[in-house]
Amino acid sequence: MITFHCAACGSRLSAPVREVPPPAEAETWTPLDSPVDPCPPRMAAGTFALDPQSGRIAWGPPPKGFRKSRAGHGTPVDLLLSPGDLVGTSKILHRWGGCCGPGGHDGPNLACAGCGAEVGLWTGDCYTWLEVVLNARLVRRSPSA
Repeated sequence: MITFHCAACGSRLSAPVREVPPPAEAETWTPLDSPVDPCPPRMAAGTFALDPQSGRIAWGPPPKGFRKSRAGHGTPVDLLLSPGDLVGTSKILHRWGGCCGPGGHDGPNLACAGCGAEVGLWTGDCYTWLEVVLNARLVRRSPSA
């Protein structure tokens, strides 16, 4: 099990989670006309996966005080989590728009509660998965006890 922490200040951002393969889209998506919740969680609680479509989110420049050596460079890597596994984050309200929940159109909408660094994106609108995407360049992994 591991936890994710803010690369800028070290604050904890997740509960302990274990890595699993990303689910196929067909395994988690429910059509909008289904009687089932139209925005199911993409990831099971207590798990995370590497986003098979890393780079689909425009993250912008790293936050002030960010140490480049901690997060690295190169191919973008995004991490998928269940929203219930978040701790130590706050909503960026002016980017929280959507009709039934956060749509994720306006860029990162989750910040580290410790320093305010933009660290992730929460989606959960009627046409999206319910998921959190953390930017692996802005977080670090630590083994959890």
